[in-house]
Amino acid sequence: MPRSTLLSIVVVAAAASALPSTADAIRWPWNKDEPWPPSSVRPVVRLAHPTVESKLAASADPRSGERAYRFVAYGDQRALADGEWQEMITRIRGLDEDEGAVAFIVDTGDVVANGRHTDQFAFLAKILEPVRHVPYLVCVGNHEVRNNRAPEAREHSAAFFAYLDPDFGPDRMYYRKDLAPVTFLFLDTNDLVYGEAGDRTTCLREIDPRSREAAQVTWIEAQLDAIGDDPVRPTVVVMHHPPVQSSEKHLETARSVWNVSRDGRQLVDLLADGGVDVIVTGHTHTYERFRLVREDGHEIVVVNISGRPRDSVLWFGRGARRARDIRQREDAWLEDHGWLGLDRWDVIQEDVMLKGDESNQFGVFDVEGDGRLFLEVHFLAEDEPGGTRRGGRVRIH
Repeated sequence: MPRSTLLSIVVVAAAASALPSTADAIRWPWNKDEPWPPSSVRPVVRLAHPTVESKLAASADPRSGERAYRFVAYGDQRALADGEWQEMITRIRGLDEDEGAVAFIVDTGDVVANGRHTDQFAFLAKILEPVRHVPYLVCVGNHEVRNNRAPEAREHSAAFFAYLDPDFGPDRMYYRKDLAPVTFLFLDTNDLVYGEAGDRTTCLREIDPRSREAAQVTWIEAQLDAIGDDPVRPTVVVMHHPPVQSSEKHLETARSVWNVSRDGRQLVDLLADGGVDVIVTGHTHTYERFRLVREDGHEIVVVNISGRPRDSVLWFGRGARRARDIRQREDAWLEDHGWLGLDRWDVIQEDVMLKGDESNQFGVFDVEGDGRLFLEVHFLAEDEPGGTRRGGRVRIH
């Protein structure tokens, strides 16, 4: 063995031995999916949580000024399933018990490490056991479908989440929930980003009218046409890949979501034209909030609520995942990184989790009976009352 190679091995081994044994310690490539089991011994069993319709059957009168319901949202917890996700579930259950019922949980995706392995869905059900009385609404992420490169992963995910919608299946992982006074559209952005076969290597510019992506966009347009642009009744879209972000990792997927067009009209314009008010998203393993203001005055608030970055081999990768403060230069930054059509939009970064404050988090959304929507982000913090630090309640619609 060459002396230089031997020296490199010694240096790496010494660095590893000096690391603290915490959840933030080094994660080697060959065990990066721990604690998720890389096996398929058990068949996939549908998640046994109640339906959201049954939980909200006696919701408040939408015409009143009272709170209609509260829901919690988070995402990308598969990377924090060695303790932090479980801790967060405990905090959410405590919130449910101490401050009033949590009507449902929204997960923006990446619920398992590898959807090809059926035992991972059993592990997921175990993590969710403390909140099994709470409906669980999921937007599929790329890990549970393996970037569309493994058909069996889509089959497993479809079987586990079959309760979400009667038409939910491997070829149709999008659905609508009318939970007065809000309409929710849960999308499958994996098709837009990776293609049906997971073989897309460049940013999609125009959707093929014969594709599965086109069928989803046609469905989105039909739903938005049916809902109508009601300024009182908010429309919330939940999708895994964000249309805007400040972290440099996965920029290509965000560009794909923003730049993709149908008949020359970008997806973000399609959503704005249809009256979408809020987008809840994930994928980047951080927290930030944007306000998108189009030249005609329509606004969309984008809430990325997806945990925190984890270290990888010798800390490579964490810096790329970290969100950045791009305030006062948002449009210029995005344009420099390949975003198109920004001349019609003003992008405002309203909040961002920066280095030094990184913590796993979940969003608490209060829906008022008159259509107002409030958000308060809870960051895990052992030394705070209730185990969370609250970021302050803000109105997002």
